[in-house]
Amino acid sequence: MSELRLHATHLISSGLMECAFRFSSVTNLCSFWKAPEPYLIFGHGKAIYRMDLDGGNQKRVVTGVGNSILLDFHYTEGRVYWADKKTGVIYKAAMDGTQRQKLHSSEKGISGLAVDWVHNFVIWTSGEVGSIKRVDTDGKNERTLLRHLSQPISIAVAPNDRFIFWLSDGITPSIQRSDVAGEMITTVLKIPERLGGLSVDRMDKRLFWVQFSLEGESAIGSCDYNGNVVNLRHSFFIFYTDMSSRTIRQVNKYSGVEAENINLKRMTHPPTAVKVVHPLNQPIEDSMPVFPGQMCDGRTGVCVNVCSNPADQGICQCTKGFALSKHGNYCEDVNECGLWDHGCSLGCENIPGSYFCTCPKGYALLPDRKTCHETSPCLANMTQCDNGCIATGEGTICVCLEGSLLQPDGQTCRGCTSSDRGGCSQQCSPITPGRWECDCLPGYKLHQDGKRCTATGPPPYLLFANIVNIRRVNLDGTGDQSLVEEPSGTVIALDYDPVQNKVYFASTVLKQIERADLDGGSREVLLTEELDSPEGLAVDWVNRKLYWTDRGWVVLSTIDRSTLDGFDRETIISKGIQKPRGIAVHPLAKKLFWTDMGTRPVLESASLEGSDRAVIASADLVSPSGLTIDFTEDRLYWCDSKRGVLETASLDGSNRQVLTENEVGQPFDLAVFEDRLWITDREQQLLLSVDKWTGMDPERLHGNMVQPASIVVVHPLAKPGANVCLYRNGGCAQVCESRLGFAHCSCHSHIAQSADGKGCLPSYRSTGDMNSKDNMDEGSEPTLFIETMVSDQDDCFSLRCDVNAQCLLDGGNPTCHCLEGFTGDGELCLDLDECMLGMALCSIQSSVCVNTAGGYYCQCRPGFSGEEHHCTDFDECKMGTHKCDERAECINTIGKYRCKCQAGYSGNGHTCQGAVLHTSCPSSHDTYCLYEGVCLYFPEMESYACNCISGYMGERCQFSDLEWWELQQAEQEKRRNVAIALGMVVLITLLSIAACVTYCCCSPYHVWSKTDVAVVRSTHSVTACTYILSSR
Repeated sequence: MSELRLHATHLISSGLMECAFRFSSVTNLCSFWKAPEPYLIFGHGKAIYRMDLDGGNQKRVVTGVGNSILLDFHYTEGRVYWADKKTGVIYKAAMDGTQRQKLHSSEKGISGLAVDWVHNFVIWTSGEVGSIKRVDTDGKNERTLLRHLSQPISIAVAPNDRFIFWLSDGITPSIQRSDVAGEMITTVLKIPERLGGLSVDRMDKRLFWVQFSLEGESAIGSCDYNGNVVNLRHSFFIFYTDMSSRTIRQVNKYSGVEAENINLKRMTHPPTAVKVVHPLNQPIEDSMPVFPGQMCDGRTGVCVNVCSNPADQGICQCTKGFALSKHGNYCEDVNECGLWDHGCSLGCENIPGSYFCTCPKGYALLPDRKTCHETSPCLANMTQCDNGCIATGEGTICVCLEGSLLQPDGQTCRGCTSSDRGGCSQQCSPITPGRWECDCLPGYKLHQDGKRCTATGPPPYLLFANIVNIRRVNLDGTGDQSLVEEPSGTVIALDYDPVQNKVYFASTVLKQIERADLDGGSREVLLTEELDSPEGLAVDWVNRKLYWTDRGWVVLSTIDRSTLDGFDRETIISKGIQKPRGIAVHPLAKKLFWTDMGTRPVLESASLEGSDRAVIASADLVSPSGLTIDFTEDRLYWCDSKRGVLETASLDGSNRQVLTENEVGQPFDLAVFEDRLWITDREQQLLLSVDKWTGMDPERLHGNMVQPASIVVVHPLAKPGANVCLYRNGGCAQVCESRLGFAHCSCHSHIAQSADGKGCLPSYRSTGDMNSKDNMDEGSEPTLFIETMVSDQDDCFSLRCDVNAQCLLDGGNPTCHCLEGFTGDGELCLDLDECMLGMALCSIQSSVCVNTAGGYYCQCRPGFSGEEHHCTDFDECKMGTHKCDERAECINTIGKYRCKCQAGYSGNGHTCQGAVLHTSCPSSHDTYCLYEGVCLYFPEMESYACNCISGYMGERCQFSDLEWWELQQAEQEKRRNVAIALGMVVLITLLSIAACVTYCCCSPYHVWSKTDVAVVRSTHSVTACTYILSSR
């Protein structure tokens, strides 16, 4: 076979069952639906064809597509997408060939194409450029996901698991993986043979690929998403194109047997990409697929919410929250928030199949899950609320944070933002306020209960100082044994290094620090001078440093550090410290923590160099001794030996919580792993384990314990970020890659890996063997051999291979071959600069490629941390290393963080001052509020609201306030009556005044004085009075 293209699919059986079973996680509804028949689409000549799985009903769908295409389909859209590899143009058309249109023009040399049917993206690889790009299915919003890749080809997606897979056709062919955003790049599997095709079985979560040996033989391989090979036996099939025989073939996807031709006759042109079109090949978790024209099963009552059957004519319908598409072939989500009838008083967020209401900061969602109410302090009698309470017109009620739901007892909150985090051990992902899912960090797997996370890899065990010796014991109390004996009885401090697998311990009587292998061997003394009473040890396994506390009886107390070999010793803290004991280091946060049992007991932190000291806790401390860090949660745990108290807090001292009191007699030290906290009790001479979240569920381990002191948990995940390849190449013979505390070994090209997974041995087949069918089966594996000199002449002795080359027998003749990472003729091998050549797998966004002899490593950029080739975002907000104002919220972003002032404050986040809670709406929302209402925008919630004028109400002021209008009419009637009354009073008053004036002027009894008469005469006034009388 000159070339293979394959696509794996999961079929129910040969011919499919009459009905398939489907479960909807949104509606918790199980139903049976009539499944459509699957069929194949493939490229043939310059056209795209479709064909039934049995080879029949073959017909041409799209013509004139070119003779070098890649294709995929979008089932819910009912479209096929293809790319012309030569021109770089991407097209789409309906499944029947109609509605053909050009989607996007990219660069030439497209090497892989896939459709993300969940997020509606078309994703492709460019082998020459070394990039992966995507564009929306409508041709908009092109974006480059990954750059500087090593010849990416044959891409495939698993959008429900948020994975992108592709083949890397570089010096060492491999299968690569990232998330859908182009982050978290991981090497799934390295294969020392050329790869030619990749496909995803999304139902079984497995990868399938085609690989070609040096002898020209081809095979189909399979592994799970993590690179582990799975061998199962089911009657399911893979379909692939064979370009040499010009046929489409079918094989069992687990065993590889029963290969047969599907097409009925030999094709005139070699077939290219092949896909199996069926809804189970593109599952959508949250919607119920329906198929027009299919009959409902009237015999079962479980289909009533999916389809109805009037007059024996099947009519497909969708579950609540979904609506049938325009063409009637799938269910699409209904955006309840966009219809403005959701009932939410402020904010609304749409989710598949439903919606939920949200509130801005300063407001809480009432139990009706619709109304937002301004928060207020709890009353004294409402302290039983889990989160808080607010005063309403109906009294005081308990409320929960967004993401949690108030339980029927009216007090307890349950969800991702509640105190128990929805019962999840590590990660909680909210779906709606009443639904969430638990997940685990890399290296952990979800327990069957769907909540707890357990570590993968070897079983963890405890290592503790026992005064007279150092002992190890399994977590269940079995396997108790002594590793290191110390007859002087003074060992109280210890820690271990996961890279060199060494235990470090200190003797307070011998005044020295030693180390030994984890099995007790190779014991050696590191430090003896200027030590007084070392009572605490901490190993920085990333920066390769050793820290210890020295409680000075003769000299001052100090905190010192050195290299792990005891060199370059320096004192980093010597002032303001009295009786230091417990010490812990957080290499990723670059912080050091310790306890001080002096006259002013305190828990402090500083940088790894001793600067930037800060008090973590000081109140209610008497004798803080032990200290440990939970690296999965970035929390501190400490114990008080005199009070018998276990406490926890964030790395900056916030969220302090007392776990248990009086459960431990005299705690000395503690360690945390998974969901348990382990404490040494010197008074009761035992080990105690409690739940790290609640302090409940105590378990006690008894054994050969005298006075147990310092304790640690030994496991590759207990100290994340360790590069185990730094020491002796991780035990690997050639290539070592450190992942999650484990060394993953591989060999250079054309070198076979030994059975132990660490060594490498040359592999070859002689010419006779390659051509002989009698000596070798068609599917046999390469033969491993050890080169042995059987005469007094070594064939490789006469060659002068470079130090970076090895001698291999090529057809019986010795030849020098440069090792991986070098190039040349074998006698002279020069280092390949993978960084300059673009062969490195470093993410340009999170790391900088640094070339080394024969390889490279990815140096994480500021804001990122990780191992040799994998850098992940460093959460400055969670670690407490940000510099946001105390009135600001820290928001982590990729590679950095940003500060956002809280509601009621404004500023750049680093400095916040008083501000308003809302701003004006943009011009796009000028008509959002009706009847002259004022539009307001709440930046904290990213939502809009209206300030209605009097007489109108509602979210958009769309309703009239009838009660207001009635009051207005009554008020107007009142004002009118008052105005009439006042008018009458004024009129009567004026009439009265006029009458009085008239009376006074015309009255016969009025006596005028001489002056008055003179005035009258002088003015010749004419009065209406005829007689003027005056008294003489």
